[in-house]
This record gives sequence, C-alpha cells and structure tokens, in this order.
Amino acid sequence: MIILQSTFNLHPQKVDAALALMREMMRLCQHEHGCRHYRYFQGIGDASEVLLLQEWDDAESLQGHYETDHMEKFVRRLGPMLRSPITTRSYVSQEEESILGVAEESPSEPHHALH
Repeated sequence: MIILQSTFNLHPQKVDAALALMREMMRLCQHEHGCRHYRYFQGIGDASEVLLLQEWDDAESLQGHYETDHMEKFVRRLGPMLRSPITTRSYVSQEEESILGVAEESPSEPHHALH
C-alpha cells in the first residue's frame, strides 16, 4: 500500500474555490482503480491550509491516477490558488490495514500505536 500526504497552502481569498475543486477531485478519485482512500482535511488553526491523505494499492494504481484527465485539470486549475508549492510525502506500507479505515478483508483487531 502506498500512502501520500500532501499539504496545500492556499491564498485566503481562494479557499472556497479550492475546496470546491477538492470536493470534485475526491468524488472522482474514490472510483479509480486501486484507490483505497482519498480525503482532504482543512486546518483548524489556519483554514487556508489543507491536508490530503491518499492510500493506493500499488505504484501502478498511483501512476494511473497521475495520468487521468481529472488530475491534469485539477492541477492546472488549482495552481493560481496556491500560496506556495504543494509539499508531498509518500510512504510504502506492508500493512494491509488502512490509516483512514480498515481494509475490507482485514479482521477487526485492536492495535496499539507508539507516539
């Protein structure tokens, strides 16, 4: 499983328009092959900061996502709304359990997290 965390710093006057784009992107991406989760989270302390968490089955699914028409359109339209470049971190996990929800084939078991 591949997990991506992207941070978007938006121009404050463009937040509503950017969130509308993100809602549409989330709707489209959730139906892509290999997409486990695709969710945006708006900052509490700074509403112009938005975090995107994505989970993909594998690199091929993620590459397919990057090549969609809606991804190209999203990036083109979002660009002028950004205060700074998007930062993205990616992680590869051997775990089948999602960080945003339990994978359907996984049994429900308690897990302990170390912080």
